[in-house]
Amino acid sequence: METKYRLLILILGIILNISLASAVSFSAPSEIEFNSNFNLVILGEGFYALEIIIPSQFIIISDSSGGTRTGNIYKTVTIGNLNIQLRGTHSGTYTISGQYTLGDGIKDLNPQIITVKKPQSISLPTCPTCPADLEWSNCENGQQIKIIYICSSSTKHQCIQTTRTLNCQTDSITDSDNNIITCEVGWICKDKNNLAYQSSDCSLSSIQECLEGCENKECKVKPEIREEHSEENLTIEISPPSTKETFQSFFARIKNFFKKIIEFLIFWD
Repeated sequence: METKYRLLILILGIILNISLASAVSFSAPSEIEFNSNFNLVILGEGFYALEIIIPSQFIIISDSSGGTRTGNIYKTVTIGNLNIQLRGTHSGTYTISGQYTLGDGIKDLNPQIITVKKPQSISLPTCPTCPADLEWSNCENGQQIKIIYICSSSTKHQCIQTTRTLNCQTDSITDSDNNIITCEVGWICKDKNNLAYQSSDCSLSSIQECLEGCENKECKVKPEIREEHSEENLTIEISPPSTKETFQSFFARIKNFFKKIIEFLIFWD
């Protein structure tokens, strides 16, 4: 007898809940950020069944009612209010619609139009224009060196100077007796107008033109001409004639003297 009373009370409670249930509606934000979560809120009282069309551009993050989704169709049976957390994975404008029933017929839910914003463009850092790589150096001790510049995210988008090495072998220079000739390493005058760097294999590199000529393993520097004039302190130095010039002048005067005497005697006769 007690069991029958409990069953009767349960049936009456269910009927009372159904009779007290009001219209079901849902709401959602009209605009969301790309790839962000939001809540689809279903407002209702009592028991009701839902069938909601959720576009595939939205994924379900959480659902406390334990509903099922097949394609775009989501179905659940719940009581009271319900929050379904969704995430917009594609930009655009989409409509979420559906139907519900309280046991007294199928009714439409108010549709929700949601716009998913376009993702904001992120400007990534870029590398500047790095200096051009240098040429390979001459072969020294079986190696060549080349200076290069690299730039990437690992260098924090800055030009970093580094070197590459390359194994090499040079043909030895020999004399007439087949003896290997080695040259002094350092700067030399390639000719009278050019300076060059000489390697041990006697090869020349880094040739530079010397405008004033090349001498003693370096370019000559143009002498600086300094002219200073002063009208207030103008000094003229007259050097005395040399002894040689004095004797020449003396004999010239004697010669002219005798020449005049002879001309006078001839004229007198």
